[in-house]
Amino acid sequence: MHLDLKPANILIEFGGALKIGDFGLASTWPAPPHLDGEGDRHYLAPECLNGGPDKPTDIYALGAIMLEIGSNSELPEYGLSWQQLRSGDFSGVPSLTWSSESALDRDPEGHPIADAQDEVGYNDAFPHRQQAQLAKAPRFMMDPTDPDSLNRMVEWMMAADPAQRPTIDQVLGCGGCRWVESRSRAAATIYEGNFGPDDDVLFDDHHDVEMADMMDTS
Repeated sequence: MHLDLKPANILIEFGGALKIGDFGLASTWPAPPHLDGEGDRHYLAPECLNGGPDKPTDIYALGAIMLEIGSNSELPEYGLSWQQLRSGDFSGVPSLTWSSESALDRDPEGHPIADAQDEVGYNDAFPHRQQAQLAKAPRFMMDPTDPDSLNRMVEWMMAADPAQRPTIDQVLGCGGCRWVESRSRAAATIYEGNFGPDDDVLFDDHHDVEMADMMDTS
């Protein structure tokens, strides 16, 4: 058990793979008596306050990380909102699914730009991919009530009762993870439209993504 999962402890290697670091609080399982499992309070599961960290503690922290990424906001360290999250109250959490407001024009590195006409855009850097982004998102990206939506997955992972949280196999087996896995072409993320590359790009054997394509946009 890691017991201190947080963005600062997740490293990204050159090829885009994620590595977990800082095992200062890590423990064997089952947890030994009197284990100190209190990591960063932003991502701390409620059972840690009662001296009962376990495998679901890491699932909670991972859900909290996804909540922070999906909502583009910093999680509270204390206060009423901190308590609400740990009691299973997500009424104050913004939607984590796509909306028209989140559809931004971006530069080749994926950063939002104010005016796509004034910058070198994705299609300019990769001309063979013009008009090649997926036009419509799958339902789990659009509908927060979909069982596989990020909203529902995060709420499941951050359930107040550790016994009600999914295992990591259940997380990886959700529809969203399976969809991404079936369409991912590289570990590193390159912006390819709001919902990912179109099927014609994804299954085009003549235009595989190479590291040179990622690095050389001149």
